[in-house]
Amino acid sequence: MVILLFLAVYLLLLATPVYAKDPAQLSGIVQIIENIIKLLAPAAGIAFFVMLLFGGYQFLTSGGDPKAVGAARGTLTYAVIGIILVVSAWLILQLVQNITGANVTNIELPADVN
Repeated sequence: MVILLFLAVYLLLLATPVYAKDPAQLSGIVQIIENIIKLLAPAAGIAFFVMLLFGGYQFLTSGGDPKAVGAARGTLTYAVIGIILVVSAWLILQLVQNITGANVTNIELPADVN
């Protein structure tokens, strides 16, 4: 849980500019969202790897205790399910983009309609 908190703070610090020369504008949020999306896939991979290591460590230190083995199995199961969901979401976006031709991975704000 602490790792996820640090990861979230890290993502927010990378996604937001340290200083701005001009006043904030609505178009700046597009860049922030794009930066967050670019960082989510590697963050999911890192989280998967950490959970995999942690689940393996739980298995090694369980000592045959059924509750500890169950907790380790649960950690590994959730890690695998999480990475499968991330990869599936990416594949669905790529499929939609290939079928429709719409660029679903690019964020654009609609132009002013006055």
